[in-house]
Amino acid sequence: MRTLLEEINPLQRMLNSPGLDKTFEIFKREFPDAIIHEYPAGMEREDWIVPRSWEVKTGIMKDEKGKVIASTDESLLFVAPYSEPIEGWFTKDEIASHLMTRKDVPDLFLLQHRNTYDYQLVDWGITLPYNRWIELPEERYFIKIDVKWGDGSMKLGEYTLPGRRDEIICICAHIDELCNDDLSGCILGMEIMRGLEKIPEREYTYQLLWVPEMFGPLFYAYENPKIINKTIGMLNLEAVGAGEEWCLKKAWKPGTRLERILRNAMKGSELPFRELEFFEGYINDEKVYSWPKINIQGVAIQRFPFREYHTSGDVVELIEDDLMLEALDFSERFIKILENDYVPEYTGHLPPWLTRRELYFDSKLDPENNKKYNNHLLYHIDDKLSVMDLSDIAGLRFDVALGYLEQLVTSGVIRKKILNINKG
Repeated sequence: MRTLLEEINPLQRMLNSPGLDKTFEIFKREFPDAIIHEYPAGMEREDWIVPRSWEVKTGIMKDEKGKVIASTDESLLFVAPYSEPIEGWFTKDEIASHLMTRKDVPDLFLLQHRNTYDYQLVDWGITLPYNRWIELPEERYFIKIDVKWGDGSMKLGEYTLPGRRDEIICICAHIDELCNDDLSGCILGMEIMRGLEKIPEREYTYQLLWVPEMFGPLFYAYENPKIINKTIGMLNLEAVGAGEEWCLKKAWKPGTRLERILRNAMKGSELPFRELEFFEGYINDEKVYSWPKINIQGVAIQRFPFREYHTSGDVVELIEDDLMLEALDFSERFIKILENDYVPEYTGHLPPWLTRRELYFDSKLDPENNKKYNNHLLYHIDDKLSVMDLSDIAGLRFDVALGYLEQLVTSGVIRKKILNINKG
């Protein structure tokens, strides 16, 4: 995972850009069976238009003595993505209306992508570290921004692994922008798919989407209605390599099974995490899929807050191997529940003789497990609740409950009924 992070991160990955084109060549190299979708610049779908290709060639700011204040040699984020080219002398007051700076990250450049997403904004823009900006005297400054515009096409990567069922679980991360946000999620998604490739008979169909944020899923959803109709949920991966604490971001609709599956999976890891509401934390492409007319509920794994979010401090060196592996563990537990969950049903009318099957926990010697297994787990089997539902009720890890019930399946006391996860 780190090797791919280091290879892709230096590329200038804007919404539609040569850097992103190169990134999708790497995606195709890693997954030869992947599909690279292309949406040409100027393509319109309802309110949305694919932007033209853009990349910054050079950007520089000098004072009256010729001293360089900032440049793209120091950080590409000096120039706002999709900035117009400019060359000339400006007062500090004139620059202020084209500048973004933040006091809370005083020594960092910023990802200022208002030009990308604000249709009305056609202007030039720069960012500066706050401490550098406030120290500048009131004089004129020379600014030159040279960019390359083109037509090109916005690209989106899709890799699908079929299962016994046509229902699709979408694993999604956005490939534009920076490193932890969200190249880390994209690389994690690749590793998840490599693990899924090793499962010989998958229950569900799994789809990895590498998307330019917001624009990508909007155009993909419009152009692929049949796939959208088969998609029953999204797992979004965002900022998984650095940040303060693990968070589970809930789905838009409360109580969805996918949300409960992720909660069970993260609890099973025994790592601490907190829960965020749908519009808290980092909001990405699950927001597009949860739109009422699309109605695909999405949950997310993310580290939040991340101090260097949308700044030049978001670099490969911040990515922690242990965090990437913890996120992989969450994801693999999530998939294990999806793949193995079922509705247990008793085949007979009488309770099983547990001591005969060595499944009894003595109420005097082991009252806690007697309560969990022999009471809550077994007495809640009602032909409706799934193994995951039962594990939640009994306070057991999914894999532990699964293993216990499997012994009753093998002996014929329980049979398995297929569990259906409804879209939304």
